[in-house]
Amino acid sequence: MKHIFRRVVAITAIVLSAGAAQATMIDFEQPVNSPYATNAPFFGHGDEFYQSGYYFDPFSNAANAQLGDFVGTMINGSDLSMCFSVLCPSNNSTNFFGSVNDGAVAFGRLDGRSFAVNGFDASFMGASGASFPAVSGLLRLQGVTSSGASMSQTYQLAGLNDSGALGFGSYQTNGSFASTMFATVYAFGFACDDKGSCSAFSTNTAQFALDNISVTAVPEPETTAMFALGLIAMVAAVRRRRQQSV
Repeated sequence: MKHIFRRVVAITAIVLSAGAAQATMIDFEQPVNSPYATNAPFFGHGDEFYQSGYYFDPFSNAANAQLGDFVGTMINGSDLSMCFSVLCPSNNSTNFFGSVNDGAVAFGRLDGRSFAVNGFDASFMGASGASFPAVSGLLRLQGVTSSGASMSQTYQLAGLNDSGALGFGSYQTNGSFASTMFATVYAFGFACDDKGSCSAFSTNTAQFALDNISVTAVPEPETTAMFALGLIAMVAAVRRRRQQSV
């Protein structure tokens, strides 16, 4: 009796782990070949590009925003020559997304499924020659569920390190934000002064870099159903074997 119970528990664990959603890392290493981002690697208000099964919509939150207003760029970390007027993070030699001029970015799955954000790498990007307090900026993620519910989480972005450079830090989501499945997530920045006052969408200096976004999508319904049916069949087989042995 006990060995049958243990076998059912083991089968359940295998099926659940096999059918569980797997995390995806969005690292911005895929080529940007989008008909809605014709000036890539530079992005304007209203552009859209795709990475790892997700869409990204950089945009301006300004009341007078015009299509094409410069709000973001894809940066090659091994060649920071395009950062001639902006101080970019120097500790990442791969591609990363930079949001500039108080720009924001919305992202979600191309197939429409909901997803959770597990973590990401981020850095402040400041104007060259500007002062950088210990907390130079904030990054806020605002998630919206398929039912329209919204919640946010905010992260501090450090200023210059001991070498006088900006650098990426790694961040993990937590609490209810980490466990909530969203239809869309918005990322936008705040610029902070040396008095600890931070503002968004008002200075054109709330700039940030984003990379290595870890996301987990809701499993596809057919995949979940397939594994559920497998579990039912296995449990039924165990029951039949038990009845035959009585």
